[in-house]
Amino acid sequence: MEPNTEARSTEAGTADPATLTIEDVLTVEYPGAPAWSGDGRFVAATLHADDTRLLVADTETVNTHRIASGDAVAEFAWAPDARPTLLALTTDAGTTYGYDAADRTLTTWSRTVDGETDLTWSPDGDRLASYRDGVPCVRNVETGETIAFDGPERGPYFADDRMFAWNDDRLAYRFADRETKQVGVVDVDTGDLVWRTTDTASTHSPAWLTDGRLVFVRLADGRTRRAFVAVDVDDGTETTLFAETDAERGIVDRGAPTISPDGTTLAAALALDGWAHVHAIDVATGDRTQLTEGEFEDRGVAGAVPQWVDDETLLFASNRRESGQRQLYTVTLDGDVSSVIESAGTNVYPQPSPDGDRVAYVHADRKLSPELRVSSLTGDGSTTRLTESVVSGWPDDPLEPEPVTFEGDDGREIHAFRLDPRDADEASEPLPAVVWIHGGPMRQMRDGWHPYRSYGLAYAFHQYLARQGYVGLFVNYRGGIGYGREFRASLADGYGRDEMADVAAGAAYLKDLPHVDSDAVGIWGLSYGGYATLQLLGTHPKAFAVGVNIAGLADIRRYEEWAWKTKFPQAESLAPLRLGGSPWDGSARWDDASPRTHMDAYEAPVYNFHGTGDSYVNVDQQDIVVDRLLDLDKAFEAEYYPDEGHVFSKRAWRRTLEKIERAFDRHLSG
Repeated sequence: MEPNTEARSTEAGTADPATLTIEDVLTVEYPGAPAWSGDGRFVAATLHADDTRLLVADTETVNTHRIASGDAVAEFAWAPDARPTLLALTTDAGTTYGYDAADRTLTTWSRTVDGETDLTWSPDGDRLASYRDGVPCVRNVETGETIAFDGPERGPYFADDRMFAWNDDRLAYRFADRETKQVGVVDVDTGDLVWRTTDTASTHSPAWLTDGRLVFVRLADGRTRRAFVAVDVDDGTETTLFAETDAERGIVDRGAPTISPDGTTLAAALALDGWAHVHAIDVATGDRTQLTEGEFEDRGVAGAVPQWVDDETLLFASNRRESGQRQLYTVTLDGDVSSVIESAGTNVYPQPSPDGDRVAYVHADRKLSPELRVSSLTGDGSTTRLTESVVSGWPDDPLEPEPVTFEGDDGREIHAFRLDPRDADEASEPLPAVVWIHGGPMRQMRDGWHPYRSYGLAYAFHQYLARQGYVGLFVNYRGGIGYGREFRASLADGYGRDEMADVAAGAAYLKDLPHVDSDAVGIWGLSYGGYATLQLLGTHPKAFAVGVNIAGLADIRRYEEWAWKTKFPQAESLAPLRLGGSPWDGSARWDDASPRTHMDAYEAPVYNFHGTGDSYVNVDQQDIVVDRLLDLDKAFEAEYYPDEGHVFSKRAWRRTLEKIERAFDRHLSG
């Protein structure tokens, strides 16, 4: 499969000869969710590019500092107001540091094999809870003394919204036991475990109420029931504050409730009327009030929850203006909604300052890659850009996406964004086209840059491809967020069929365009998008001329068996409900949902890339692809990147994108 390296001519109606480079694509930075220092002076956020660094910005002077410890930053946590300029951070090399934002000093606190995770400060700022090599620990910040508790350990499962919660000398934490997630409370002074769950369900995200009870989330019966439960840890009395059941489709919504500063009210984004809206729950009575309503989603990204500005006001992102955008709003407990950030594009991760006067958030749009910003909540309209998109320095202005819709096989309206290098007023020779498939599936491509690095990088690469003469299409297939609960839960009958038909309909939409070469449409995707690529090449073999799979699934049964041991307990998995039973029941739906079953029908070549350090999708999935395609004598290539994760580093992305471009050139425009 040698690539075609001949230069292509630029036909009339296409973009000017490209000057944008893959290196330009890779220089774009992606800030993570911001966090305020205890005194509201500083804002910190991770910055994802080549590696992950920590940006600390002084909002008074707008000076920023990038902390470079030599290793990628894994997580960070600000101390409370008692130590307003201090934060703790950990790296992927197992080192924990203390950083003073006032004098910019970085102090090594510890080094361990697996490092510390889930950093959580005590309210007085004197102690820091974490898992050290998986063992729950508490560090005395003044003396450096660390106490490890002889109790259940963290376990392999991914972190939840909250892993620790302090209440004076009691520390609640999430751990793994009985092949699921559990919650317990330890007396920090004695080390005694004073209370714990013993569920077969999954319990997680503990938090304390001001009345002394502990509240947590419980998922049960194969994710068909979810509840917010308050418990008196002294006598074990439980009170269910909220519960929902969906025995047919399962509970698709995520996100633990947030607690008002006075500890009297829970807030959550719930889709009880079919759309994700802000709800408030009185912790004393369990009375629930829906604060927002309408055919739109009051949620910025998957799993996002409303944030408390004060005891009466909540801050949230919503697509009530355009389905592919997000603006920021506040709502009071009386239901009064106010617009806060009206900027076109995507505005997400809103974090109010400690005094409630400002909001830090991430903004992106058609012209700008994600930026970290701070804006006023008091109505004066002031906005400060703590980081600035490098896209303004690109040699070519970004092309603007066009929102489009088309019908799926069953008549459902499917939304997408088309990135088109053709001048709409000029004729051109037919152009090749490429469909990008997002992961999740509970995700959504946006009207412009996506705030996630993985999808933002794909969008930036499509800007580059457009300059090379490729039409791009970003399909928001069913199962994703942004279009209501019914759309989000519509994969209840299984994976690998209906959502694939949506993507195939996107390919048909492109082929019907007069300026697209109907024989030259490719597909690529990461994670669930890689899975979709592998599945579609077999179930819809005429739809695409080439496919690119990055860290996708080939065998759903093998993946679930691995994931239940490493990512989430079986109690949280929707796969058995959607695929007719456990992986060992022999249901044919598990096979139908697995790309390996359909690879004998492949007509197009597939290029595969996977990191051996991937903790989201086991690298064995690529082994299955290679083994199966070798047996079938199908055209493919496969690359393994040592120690690379689910989303690659810059050096691996550079090689991957260059090889993807050569693959598209050969099979779509060669």
